[in-house]
Amino acid sequence: MSKRIVLLGHPVAHSLSPAFQQAAFDHLGLPVRYELMDVPPKGLAAAVAALRADPDLIGANVTIPHKETIGALLDSVTEETTAIGAVNTITRAGSRLVGRNTDVAGLRGALDALLDGRRTPRAALILGAGGAARAAVAALVGAAVGQISITNRHLRRAEQVAAAASKTWPHLAIRAVPWHESILVEEAARVGIVINATSLGLSSKDAPPLPAAAFREGQFLIDAVYAPGGTALVRSARAAGAEAADGLEMLLLQGAASFELWTGRPAPISIMRDALAAAAASSTHAGESPAVIGGAQ
Repeated sequence: MSKRIVLLGHPVAHSLSPAFQQAAFDHLGLPVRYELMDVPPKGLAAAVAALRADPDLIGANVTIPHKETIGALLDSVTEETTAIGAVNTITRAGSRLVGRNTDVAGLRGALDALLDGRRTPRAALILGAGGAARAAVAALVGAAVGQISITNRHLRRAEQVAAAASKTWPHLAIRAVPWHESILVEEAARVGIVINATSLGLSSKDAPPLPAAAFREGQFLIDAVYAPGGTALVRSARAAGAEAADGLEMLLLQGAASFELWTGRPAPISIMRDALAAAAASSTHAGESPAVIGGAQ
């Protein structure tokens, strides 16, 4: 009998995750279906209860707007995931549902690929204060970044993320800054890494969250949003001489980490990458974010 894994979010119709996850299951001959489950916030508790009662469910991915709220509905959450404050993966242990986070691994892998063996800059700027931003902080700390500025349109949320991170990593120099263009350009000028952990760019109508003046040669940008041909932010950064990547690699790597948690088997990365590239090329949507890594899968 076929087992199932679901992607919980709202909305989820644009997701590329089914394309590369199903390709991996099929390649390995595993009888698993990867399905979309569009659940608005008011229906989340009932959805989790239904998943817990489903004997065919072996796991799930979680995307916006549920990453920061679903943990309280699960039977347990790993220590690392608790520190991050966001769940993007659920595994099953008997009748218990366990919350985990693979967005950190996805972002760290994407950053390593972008740096390509070069020394990691010591300072970074994070745009956003949701689950994606929390995962970005953890990934940057793991990469030995020691100074982080975080911004959000609602400054209080950025302050909350900074305060939580300071408790988890007392050695980290992290501060919240107001979302104002002149301030952000100044902040970007002094850092080597910029991470867009907002959903800005998901719509083709969105203006880039940072102007071209924020970028320079020698900088590295990771945009958790992805779009055919690169997001406007990625194109702007590259035009200014920075090296940039959109969210596709992050999406792939966090998905591969989830796959390995569900199956206990190495993820067939090349198969997954080819399937993701094909799905992205045929997509008519402006973009999708994993973490926006608190964003969409």
